[in-house]
Amino acid sequence: MKAEFDFERGRSVIWLASYPKSGNTWVRALLTAYMDGGGELDLNGLVGKSRLLDRQMLDDMAGIDSAMLGPGDLIPYQAMQIRDLAASAREPVYIKTHSAYLRGEGGCALFPAEATAGAIYIVRNPMDIVPSYAHHEGKDFDAIIAMMSDKTATLDHWAIRRTSNIPQMVGSWSENVASWISDAPFPVHLVRYEDILRTPSSAFERILDFLGMAVAADRVAQAIDRASFASLAKAERKAGFAEKPSSARSFFRQGEAGGGLRVLDAEQVRKILQDSEAIMNRVGYQTGHGQS
Repeated sequence: MKAEFDFERGRSVIWLASYPKSGNTWVRALLTAYMDGGGELDLNGLVGKSRLLDRQMLDDMAGIDSAMLGPGDLIPYQAMQIRDLAASAREPVYIKTHSAYLRGEGGCALFPAEATAGAIYIVRNPMDIVPSYAHHEGKDFDAIIAMMSDKTATLDHWAIRRTSNIPQMVGSWSENVASWISDAPFPVHLVRYEDILRTPSSAFERILDFLGMAVAADRVAQAIDRASFASLAKAERKAGFAEKPSSARSFFRQGEAGGGLRVLDAEQVRKILQDSEAIMNRVGYQTGHGQS
């Protein structure tokens, strides 16, 4: 099923969704490189940067003090903001999210179907997420594995301090994946990180086809080259990347598949499989070997 943009009815949003460190930024870079007409890729101008995470913007729109409300209580206000944004758009609106597909009290959807044309969901083997996320957060593997099994895991939410961003209710890795591929009431295109690595042209062409974009082989090849990990790392060294955590040395590292099993011990692998094996198998990861 393809995304169907209906600007007259406000269905203009494409969600670029994933669990953290699953290749969301890479897909955004590929889309940007395909659509921007060439030249040097601007890392800080990638499509999909979420304007909806700005706390002050939500407070001004809804007339609330969001810091006084829990993440779940904010869902109706965020949904209202999304509907308003979609209704005024006359071209596709790409928005990145790490949140699970959620409904709040009364069944209000965080990602309203009436505002949404579709979603691209990027999934990555959780074995490989662990070392990447540990590098990103400056934490050890065990802390990341515990976070990935935590059904209450939330980004940008602390009880003792206010942040400039609205919290994102991520949930566990399994819940995050399952919520988008099972519960979302609009077209969702599932793309595996590993497939973009192994067959980048065909994987990216399927994304473009889902979005209803004309596929030009030369532009696809150029976009893949401009958004390679080597190119992105070079661009980050040259101009920086505003989305990089201050604690991380760099945002773009190796971009490999299968490396997690080389650094995780047997008990860490067991814990990941205990929580994630059913969904891993569902999306095509052979858990007997830890990778597809």
